[in-house]
Amino acid sequence: MSEGASAKLAILVWAADPESPHLCATPFYMAAAAAAMDAKVEMYFTARSVRLLETGVAERLTAAPGGAPLADFLLQAHRLGVRLYACPTALQAHGVPESRLRLEVAGQAGAAAFIGRTLDTAWRTLSF
Repeated sequence: MSEGASAKLAILVWAADPESPHLCATPFYMAAAAAAMDAKVEMYFTARSVRLLETGVAERLTAAPGGAPLADFLLQAHRLGVRLYACPTALQAHGVPESRLRLEVAGQAGAAAFIGRTLDTAWRTLSF
């Protein structure tokens, strides 16, 4: 990153499924790393990944046997300033009411919001 540049990273999380917890820590880990490097980071959760934002789910999952709960990775990213967004269509499709979202969730944002980031030349994107 060049001196004085303000890096921005939008991360699409769609394949990190609670049924496959070994895939779930990396998006949070990468988001936290980017935020620690002073990047503005947003994570957009869609498909079954929105269930990771449901209260209590991340506390029950580990990426590896005996490893830290996924909630530790999520909370670290949040503490570093990462903004978490849930797709409203995915919430509805997977039966997650807004009232069950974690307090760390910044709000709801769907396809248009993420696509807007991909089309904005000031932003970089990753997908998990």
